Amino acid sequence: MTSIDAVIVGAGAGTRLGYSTPKAFVDLCGKPIVYYSLKTFVNHPAVDKTILVVPPAMIGEAAVIVNEYTDFTDRLQIVAGGDERWESVRNGCAVASGEWVSVHDAARPFVSNAVIDAVLEKRGDFECVITATPVADTIRTIAGGGRCGATVDRSTLMRVGTPQLFRRERLMSAFDLIKDMPSAPTDEAALFERLGIDVGYSWGDAMNFKITEKADLEMARAIINANSV
Repeated sequence: MTSIDAVIVGAGAGTRLGYSTPKAFVDLCGKPIVYYSLKTFVNHPAVDKTILVVPPAMIGEAAVIVNEYTDFTDRLQIVAGGDERWESVRNGCAVASGEWVSVHDAARPFVSNAVIDAVLEKRGDFECVITATPVADTIRTIAGGGRCGATVDRSTLMRVGTPQLFRRERLMSAFDLIKDMPSAPTDEAALFERLGIDVGYSWGDAMNFKITEKADLEMARAIINANSV
């Protein structure tokens, strides 16, 4: 039976959210944003260990959170992140021991077991699997000068999210490619693509959205409050 670890990436500053506190630690209905995804992964039956990656200055705060919610303590490890996302993911994967690693954004609090399971089901077919959702809006290119360009066929597009699943040893080796790339990848699946490795996908859930701006945070609060009535 293959072993699976999870890396929850919570090392971002989250400046667009308008808080001085790193985004993963911003309050969401009485708990830090990161609490919600941690709870899901720590309690998922297929996940052996969960690794929380946070800014170095927040290690102590993260430990307080872990100790407060005692169901986290046995299967959770905290590590310091890097200056860029990929460095944080690498640091998390470096202390993982599973054959597979599932990487998830701490800023996506509504990840569900069903979304995690859908990704895991693909590991027999691909060494890298991303979570995706269909594009619902009409998409156009930008022509410049305030003009719209052509309409893009949205049936050929998808929105990429997390969790993303990787064969861990292959991912650790793929990080070496970054030094030769013109810019850092926006996600780790881009490294597998650069190696010529097929990237699989599983359909996720629109509720598994990322909190990036204040409107996202307000929507998340509304969802939690509505479900607690």
